[in-house]
Amino acid sequence: MPLLAVDDVRAAVEYYEQRLLFAREFVYPSTEPVFATIGYEGARLMLEAATGFAAKYGMEAAVWPRGRGVDLNVRLDGDIDAYYERVTAAGAAVARPVFTTEYGMRQFTVRDLDGYLLTFIRQE
Repeated sequence: MPLLAVDDVRAAVEYYEQRLLFAREFVYPSTEPVFATIGYEGARLMLEAATGFAAKYGMEAAVWPRGRGVDLNVRLDGDIDAYYERVTAAGAAVARPVFTTEYGMRQFTVRDLDGYLLTFIRQE
């Protein structure tokens, strides 16, 4: 399960819930969260406060870029076009609209609050 360092865990969880329709699975602590697990259709992500993440690995939280060059592919089993309509209506930041690749994948890409790209895919 991917772990993403984020500036604000509470804001990230709310974005994923409200814009991408993910479900909150675990948030710790509940008052000023530094860690969370969220999921949608079997895909799960962990979110950790960037300051704690950086401290674990001896990095400077404010210096290294979060999200740059990262594109997480999330395979969907359901109707990808219906999901696309739902998340765009909810205000998700679309980086690449829904389309079908030459190799038969239906997909679209969104960007989260910290700049991570998520490409939702479904085999046609």
